[in-house]
Amino acid sequence: MAYVWNRGNSDIRKVLPRNIAVPYCKLSEKLGLPPILSYADCVLANWKKKDPNGPRTYDNMDILFSFPGGNCGKGFFLVSLLVEIAASPAIQAIPTVFSAVQNQDQKTLARALGDIATSLENARDYFRRMPEFVDPNKFFSVLRIYLSGWKGNPKMSEGLLYEGVWDTPKKFSGGSAGQSSIFQCLDILLGIEHETGEGSPAEFLQEMREYMPPAHRDFLCSLESGPSLREFVISHGDEDLKIAYNACVNGLVSLRRFHLGIVRTYIVKPSQKLRGDSGSEENRGTGGTDVMNFLTSVKEATERCLV
Repeated sequence: MAYVWNRGNSDIRKVLPRNIAVPYCKLSEKLGLPPILSYADCVLANWKKKDPNGPRTYDNMDILFSFPGGNCGKGFFLVSLLVEIAASPAIQAIPTVFSAVQNQDQKTLARALGDIATSLENARDYFRRMPEFVDPNKFFSVLRIYLSGWKGNPKMSEGLLYEGVWDTPKKFSGGSAGQSSIFQCLDILLGIEHETGEGSPAEFLQEMREYMPPAHRDFLCSLESGPSLREFVISHGDEDLKIAYNACVNGLVSLRRFHLGIVRTYIVKPSQKLRGDSGSEENRGTGGTDVMNFLTSVKEATERCLV
């Protein structure tokens, strides 16, 4: 990422030399990931504890690698990781949810849904700490550039040539929160259906699975063959169950609404300030999407799932 972007817009490198490209592609193949920086690289695997016996808190954690921009990268990556950690009990509750649905156990199901809703509240609380640690201007003008990919990016319209690996340039998306498996898991569990069609949110989210660790992709596939929680809640008509289910959906809506606000603060406003107009070219996410339209559509699809 540094080799491609480090010289600024006037000298973007469109050929990755073979001494980087060949071993990097071999390593990526071994890991089952595309040869570009992914969310799994910069968030899920990019941390250590300062005190090995201490808690997983911001003060006791650091990142393993950083980009220019001072502590901006540390703040962005670690807060994203802490959101994942806070939301992880929701994933741990999924087997209980499926078992309760299969056994028609409404009390156990309501409790498990309560655990999921609580974990989403905790995740949102961590997300709200982003402004404490990440400066919007530094993120927009420095860190964001290093996270950008060469798909859906006008600055790299032909992609990147991996010398010694492929004869033609390849296009890969940059690191994106869309590559987080936790929130795609919850979409499947809650029965949230995103807009489909060419260039749609559903298409983008499906594509983002290719940037997840293989075990995460496999887990998502296994969830898709599970029982329908939403149909169970609707068919039983139990008011407490509806309330518990809706609390989970609203927890996800709240997270996505806050994510929209973060994008306004960290991408849209700095872009408008820089360009003095809508800054449409700069409003693309690091994954290559029109990020505001994408996130708005995803949030609205989640809201439509309320029963």
